[in-house]
Amino acid sequence: MRFLAAPPGEIMAEPYQLNGILNGMPNLSHPSSPSEVDEFCKALGGNSPIHSVLVANNGMAAVKFMRSIRIWALETFGTEKAILLVAMATPEDLKINAEHIRIADQFIEVPGGTNNNNYANVQLIVEIAERTRVSAVWPGWGHASENPELPDALDEKGIIFLGPPSAAMAALGDKIGSSLIAQAAGVPTLPWSGSHVKVPPESCHSIPEELYRNACVSTTEEAVASCQVVGYPAMIKASWGGGGKGIRKVHNDDEVRALFKQVQGEVPGSPIFIMKVASQSRHLEVQLLCDKHGNVAALHSRDCSVQRRHQKIIEEGPITIAAPDTVKELEQAARQLAKCVQYVGAATVEYLYSMETGEYYFLELNPRLQVEHPVTEWIAEINLPAAQVAVGMGIPLYNIPEIRRFYGMDHGGGYHNWRTISAVATKFDLDKAQSVRPKGHCVAVRVTSEDPDDGFKPTSGRVEELNFKSKPNVWAYFSVKASICPSKLSGGAIHEFSDSQFGHVFAFGESRSLAIANMVLGLKEIQIRGEIRTNVDYTVDLLNATEYRENKIHTGWLDSRIAMRVRAERPPWYLSVVGGALYEASSRSSSVITDYVGYLSKGQIPPKHISLVNLTVTLNIEGSKYTIETVRGGPRSYKLRMNGSEIETEIHSLRDGGLLMQLDGNSHVIYAETEAAGTRLLINGRTCLLQKEHDPSKLLADTPCKLLRFLVADGSHVDADTPYAEVEVMKMCMPLLLPASGVIHFVMPEGQAMKANDLIARLDLDDPSSVRRAEPFHGSFPKLGPPTAISGKVHQKFAASVNSAHMILAGYEHNINEVVQDLLNCLDNPELPFLQWQELMSVLATRLPKDLRNELDGKYKEYELNPDFCKSKDFPARLLRGVIEANLAYCSEKDRVTNERLVEPLMSLVKSYEGGRESHARVVSDVIERLRLQHAKDLEKVVYIVFSHQGVRSKNKLILRLMEALVYPNPSAYRDQLIRFSALNHTSYSEVKLKILKD
Repeated sequence: MRFLAAPPGEIMAEPYQLNGILNGMPNLSHPSSPSEVDEFCKALGGNSPIHSVLVANNGMAAVKFMRSIRIWALETFGTEKAILLVAMATPEDLKINAEHIRIADQFIEVPGGTNNNNYANVQLIVEIAERTRVSAVWPGWGHASENPELPDALDEKGIIFLGPPSAAMAALGDKIGSSLIAQAAGVPTLPWSGSHVKVPPESCHSIPEELYRNACVSTTEEAVASCQVVGYPAMIKASWGGGGKGIRKVHNDDEVRALFKQVQGEVPGSPIFIMKVASQSRHLEVQLLCDKHGNVAALHSRDCSVQRRHQKIIEEGPITIAAPDTVKELEQAARQLAKCVQYVGAATVEYLYSMETGEYYFLELNPRLQVEHPVTEWIAEINLPAAQVAVGMGIPLYNIPEIRRFYGMDHGGGYHNWRTISAVATKFDLDKAQSVRPKGHCVAVRVTSEDPDDGFKPTSGRVEELNFKSKPNVWAYFSVKASICPSKLSGGAIHEFSDSQFGHVFAFGESRSLAIANMVLGLKEIQIRGEIRTNVDYTVDLLNATEYRENKIHTGWLDSRIAMRVRAERPPWYLSVVGGALYEASSRSSSVITDYVGYLSKGQIPPKHISLVNLTVTLNIEGSKYTIETVRGGPRSYKLRMNGSEIETEIHSLRDGGLLMQLDGNSHVIYAETEAAGTRLLINGRTCLLQKEHDPSKLLADTPCKLLRFLVADGSHVDADTPYAEVEVMKMCMPLLLPASGVIHFVMPEGQAMKANDLIARLDLDDPSSVRRAEPFHGSFPKLGPPTAISGKVHQKFAASVNSAHMILAGYEHNINEVVQDLLNCLDNPELPFLQWQELMSVLATRLPKDLRNELDGKYKEYELNPDFCKSKDFPARLLRGVIEANLAYCSEKDRVTNERLVEPLMSLVKSYEGGRESHARVVSDVIERLRLQHAKDLEKVVYIVFSHQGVRSKNKLILRLMEALVYPNPSAYRDQLIRFSALNHTSYSEVKLKILKD
């Protein structure tokens, strides 16, 4: 890291923490010379060149701005570093390796905790901007972006604010003030607590304090009275709120009294007002861009009607629900509002549109760039963060290349030809100019760390995998990346002070339906795993819903689906059961091995009851209790038995901790995360919860949060489903509901920060027997085929049977009678050696010497055409062995060693068949030889030897069946093996030994 000394004549300020180094100030030198940026600014009519920007934000906002500026700088100046970017970083951001820190040229470490300590701290932002000597500050969205004190403080220091001046921000950015101005400008508004307040047009720049107060409600009773006037249902809204915070819907006086304080608590100090709810309405908005010269551009429109708790989930553009003339009216009204207060920068004017009447009402103006702005970027082909920088430089809109193109004017080919723009740029009236048609349709989806199964409650924690593949019509950006080490927060994570949104996906199409289809495909390919929950699966279902595809949604549509408990698609029930059983069995098997090694390492004898092969698993899934017996048929093979039914499956461990399960001829990828409520399984991207046995008498925190206050008295009797406490989860105030009726006793104090599973209170249940328990499942598995496709070829059946016999001898469980019968059937089939030979040759043919390969193929085909072969069907083992040995004899000594190694599998096969098929049957004796395991020093090998010994009964049964079928008809061929078995002294083998001695 390089640093600049203080300029001559100046005293170096006290050390400030930069990139973790308490020394000096950042070097904001850059590869593009300042004169180039100066020349650009001058050529396009600007007066304030911007060489560096402090990004006073984090998360999604910071990442999007930085990437947009990098792209614009590369196109405009030939280097992405032309504009230097300085980031702010809290300890929490650093701990989770926040993406915006990685992208920035420099970062300044700032205090952690809530945003009043950092990103919303105006004094801190201004101080950092001064110290780092940046040209401008970009506030993003949220935090300090709507605080009028910030542009004023920066203006005093001569630093450009990439947003509106304080007067315009105060007038229009404030929800109450903007509604009063809208009324004064003749823009329709819904009935609200300020409907009776009339602001003279000349006072729009600075609304008198008395008029402003008359539009507010400051107490609960004032709120009740106002709601009674405007009518229920109504909204209690904080003027400084946004993103779903500081807003509650109420239906009666009691709800007002219960929820008014929640609104106050979410946005402390904010003025509050009441507004009538518009039922069956759409949330429509217009994107504005205003320069310092009074020009205002309306950059098409967006529809953001899919909302959850008044927070947008799906956005799209342009508007398709309203008539084109109505959209033009919305744009004209938005421009008029901006001109009323001499607005500068990017802004969004929001409206409610009645689907029944076609009327629209002003909702609010957001004096900043909004998170969904890429929708406009795609359909208008304008880089909005870059346009903000251009406006900040003082460049008129009519000289910005992308704005000129938007209005169908000569644009010189784009930013990269900025040196020639003065030759083609001519001033034009944006109010009279006609914009080009929107480019197709764009749909956007916010990716949030919220649990759709738990009322969209925010979650936080580690992100182990985040994988998204961009396509020509689908792209996304994220504020986190995957963890490097799954065991700790060494990589990406969502911390408790983050916004719940950490990703945004955008899909384009020539039509709305094509954009939706592209979005569905894009979302299905997103892989996100970790301690957090996401809304991805749920949103796919929303996009596929008939109401959404037919454009029949409204602002309450999603909340109504949530109220009706419409959930995301789950994996088929049997997949959840099989996946859960395999996960539990696999985890417990690993635990058993660890325990066994622990006993052995201490010189202790492990308990006899420990089994690696047979485990019983109990799962609670969505109110049903499943009891499954898992039986291992090999290291990766399982049989699952439930209520008399049985299925077979195989699993393979993945390097990232997942399981690849093969069932019924299909593959399924399984991941698991432990959380407060149980184990969350992710099966093929769909989730299910293996629930813990829940004790309703213990009220636990299910996610990290802060206990704000209790809503009932300690020791009081409370009914089920009553809110008993209020917590703050990732900036959201949420009530906690009682699971059952009883007397509550608080344990956790108010104001306490809590971890998942912390005890909040105890509940003396009115009726413990009434608590709903999981009901035992009495059904069966569906009829399923084998894990993988089974070959009908005899040599492959033989190999599978031999492998099964090996597994029995290793202590695993298989049907012995079936295994032996399959072995005998294969050994009796004359096609076996021929198919084995053909399989080996298909593998070795390209590696064998050409002469040997040709001679073997020739002799083999010659034998097949021999009339004697048609009668006997005997395998020409001696003939083929002779060819191989003759060829080896003619090789040089050097080649012979290599060739002997190559032909070893072929020689092994022909030798085993030299005595005919009866002789080859002795190959089964090799299975029996595997009983003589070598006791290595590796304790885990000892564990498997012991488990093998636990299956001695099955092994004895297999050996006896093989002896009956193969040995006794021709005992002389197995003399050596019989002698070794007769020498066995352990009582476990007495049955085998007795049979040998008897016969």
